[in-house]
Amino acid sequence: MNKILLILLLSVLFSNCGESYKYKTEPTSAFEKIIFHTSECFGTCPTYHLEIDSDKRVKLYAEKVYKDKTGRSYEIDSTKVGYFTGFAKDSIFLALNKETKSIGLENIEFDGVSCCDGSLKTIIVYYDGKKKILQSMFPPEEANNLIKILYEICDKSELERTTKFTIENYKK
Repeated sequence: MNKILLILLLSVLFSNCGESYKYKTEPTSAFEKIIFHTSECFGTCPTYHLEIDSDKRVKLYAEKVYKDKTGRSYEIDSTKVGYFTGFAKDSIFLALNKETKSIGLENIEFDGVSCCDGSLKTIIVYYDGKKKILQSMFPPEEANNLIKILYEICDKSELERTTKFTIENYKK
């Protein structure tokens, strides 16, 4: 009788351990959806409209992308312009998720500056049933890594060309 109880106890313990391990290795997304817009500048800034959701689905409208990223040529790269869909790579999605968790969405603010000659960056984040809009030509330093990751999704994702779609927009 004691052996049967011991076996039952051990099986319950091991099944709970497996469940705990499962939850630790499958983190939930820090966001439901992120929308990222960049505007033109006086130069060769790319103009992107990106949407990525918690299932890694990516929609990208690359409105204007230049061949020479050094700013010496204003030649448009037609192979990179258009509407694209697909999925984010696991590594970049994990980086985005980690950055979104660490940036402090509740407290981060952009100043809304839209003057001058830089690219206006707009980030719309849906998280915890909330919507946060961040917009500035000069985002705070703590947002630099997030913006870098969003640009990387725009620049380096292996997406397929598709037909026209819309991405939520916001202008102050």
